[in-house]
Amino acid sequence: MVSAKITLAVLFAVLPAFAYHPGFGLGFERLARRAVNSTGEGTSSDSNSTQWPAPLADGGKAWAAAFAKAKAAVAEMTVEELVNVTTGVVGLCSGQTGAVTRLGIPQLCLQDGPIGPRGVYGSSQFPAGITVAATWDRELMYARARAMGQEFHDQGIHVALAPVTGGPLGRTPLDGRGWEGTFADPYACGEASYLSVKGITDAGVATVAKHWIAYEQETSRNIYLEYEGVSQADVQLPISSNVDDLTMHEVYMWSFAEAVRAGTSHIMCSYNRINNTQSCSSAKGLNNLLKTELNFQGGVVSDWGGQWDSVASAENGLDVSMPGAGFLGELGDFWGSTLVDLINNGTVSEVVVQDKVIRFFTAYYHLGQDIDPLPTFVYNTIGSPTLNATSGYRNVRKPSSAELIKEIGSASVTLLKNTGSLPLKHPQRIAVLGNDATDNVLGPNACGLGNSACDITNLNGTLSTGGGSGSALAPYIITPLDALQKRAIEDNAEIAAVVANSTTTIGAEDAIASLLPDADVTLVFLNRYSGEGADIPDFELAGDGDNLMDLAVTYSSNVVVVIHTTGVVNIEKWVDNPNVTAILVAYLPGQEAGSSLVPVLYGDVAPSGKLPFTWGKSTDDYPPNGVAYTDAYSPQANFTEGVLIDYRWFDQKGITPRYEFGFGLSYTTFSYSDLIVDQGRWAEDYSSVMDTAEPFAGWDGSNSLYDVLFTVFATVTNTGNVTGSEVAQLYISIPGDNQPVRQLRGFDKAKDLAAGDSAVVSFPVRRKDVSSWSVVGQYWFVPQGTFGISVGGSSRNLPLNITWTP
Repeated sequence: MVSAKITLAVLFAVLPAFAYHPGFGLGFERLARRAVNSTGEGTSSDSNSTQWPAPLADGGKAWAAAFAKAKAAVAEMTVEELVNVTTGVVGLCSGQTGAVTRLGIPQLCLQDGPIGPRGVYGSSQFPAGITVAATWDRELMYARARAMGQEFHDQGIHVALAPVTGGPLGRTPLDGRGWEGTFADPYACGEASYLSVKGITDAGVATVAKHWIAYEQETSRNIYLEYEGVSQADVQLPISSNVDDLTMHEVYMWSFAEAVRAGTSHIMCSYNRINNTQSCSSAKGLNNLLKTELNFQGGVVSDWGGQWDSVASAENGLDVSMPGAGFLGELGDFWGSTLVDLINNGTVSEVVVQDKVIRFFTAYYHLGQDIDPLPTFVYNTIGSPTLNATSGYRNVRKPSSAELIKEIGSASVTLLKNTGSLPLKHPQRIAVLGNDATDNVLGPNACGLGNSACDITNLNGTLSTGGGSGSALAPYIITPLDALQKRAIEDNAEIAAVVANSTTTIGAEDAIASLLPDADVTLVFLNRYSGEGADIPDFELAGDGDNLMDLAVTYSSNVVVVIHTTGVVNIEKWVDNPNVTAILVAYLPGQEAGSSLVPVLYGDVAPSGKLPFTWGKSTDDYPPNGVAYTDAYSPQANFTEGVLIDYRWFDQKGITPRYEFGFGLSYTTFSYSDLIVDQGRWAEDYSSVMDTAEPFAGWDGSNSLYDVLFTVFATVTNTGNVTGSEVAQLYISIPGDNQPVRQLRGFDKAKDLAAGDSAVVSFPVRRKDVSSWSVVGQYWFVPQGTFGISVGGSSRNLPLNITWTP
């Protein structure tokens, strides 16, 4: 394989935003293309295409008409045309396929990302996946995806590189990209993935569920790096995620199965190796698990730089090579003319390549993009920025999207501690501390383009997003200080802020010492940033956070803490300090950061967010092998904790977290009663847009793994004195030696309950929800024995308990 190796001077000249292409959050001073041995390591049986040959698509139950249309078009294509639409070409988008002009097929635009059209001005910055997860609100999950999908569509993007469907899932709280996903739980992540796929596709845009599979760290993830003249390919292979069969099925495949059921158009294969075979060349992973067991009918797209070779990837399940010739071939220049030669000499079957094109274009026809063409994509800050002078800016934002972003932000705010200081009761003297309360001194997008742009020594302002390909530009950011000042003016109150760095700015500590004693309340804004390309070394706060807290509790007896963060941070030094009267987590709220937070602070909206992950006291609380740091040439991440990720680990090991999975306070209180298991509420699978082919015991040709076997009901009552919403959660204890103590298997949000009112919450339980995976029989089965069913307000607050026997 011949590959151009270009100098950094050339990169500076032709790719001024190269640092921000999909798959990288690193500065481009560290990036260069290196020719890679096309054989890779590839010695695992997972790469055996003879054992797991590429299955041919048939369109499934939902895409029959589009499949026939794609098949007919492909039958007319030459070998060169087939390859042209399976190998990325140079274009305006993050990725772009070639056109088949004589058949009326245009170039298709692929663009990040999971919080909106990345790098495209005139678009919204939506809340991150972790933020919408904290709402535990299915309606908001769908609405967010639908609104994002519309913006992708209106910007001329055919294929959205979203959602993040479980790669990362949340095996370790130190994953730099954990915020791009949703819940650290396969069931909940699956629900969010299903709704996200539905929302985006309902807007007429194809989805790319990512990253398949077991992609759980940034460290040692990619070979396309060169630093100080040394190629990463010569130093270290990407990490191998070594996962046993039970864990693969019960944890890491679960959410992807939901994306397939929802009708995801495409799935992205990841950077990491799986059991020592590269993900994008794994016949076991792609041909067997994904395309056969999950019956996935769409196309597999490589992550940008995730393809290693031409032959193995072609035979083993990859369908679209990205970015191909894009980015000057710097991220893996495979296929193209090489694949033409491989087809012509019989090395790669033309039928297999035809199937790749059919899979990719079935979504194009199914979504009607041929009948109702999308507008021309006009501007992109990713890669080589190109601006059409006459139509280079297209504003597709809608006022309704801003309101939705605000609603999601408010619904996600999670109250961790409150000794009575919240809601604020119209304080007349308000002190605000921390740069996170205000604007970034380098503009609203200094932290939204890439890790290298978000220097922790800079005054970065309110953290609205993480960094890398999961980010999006903000048209504006309403900061907390903006919204607090507006509220203070309405209340005829005084407000003063110290937003300079307290450890480096002369006079900052004196200003704080002077301001706080006279304030009725001190609001301290803290954050912790992370992004693509690097994992988080520890739980420590960013910048001067610890010093700010020391000063706050010294000079104020009423300290309210607000944390914008990509995950767990260390609060142990001050969480129990009596002067800390309230702690809230606002995650990554997007452009409406302040306008979504202040209504919660003042009680216009009662907090209803709950943690989508477990908040441990230290990194030692979690499995010890979360991120593998090693200089070994072939680094290994052994998933020895198996199915025991996040709260499952804490439960099994008897570890008391600071705050458990699903935890969140309100300004009111709730009680639970009347737990009922209604076995008469059986229902055939009514939610699968596409059917999987997952094998299960008892299959008779008419039943489904996703049939509802029974429904659990409970009553939630607002026992406080203000209106509030409560997320009721269902956990099931499945009998068996290899099962967690309990597993989330349902959630239902009782919204806007007035004081004294009650609501019935319901949890339909499917056959899969009470099944285990048989590693011997290779099928799902419902174990014999007694199942424990528990309902309550968090994974450790479960007042209602009952048993069920199959």
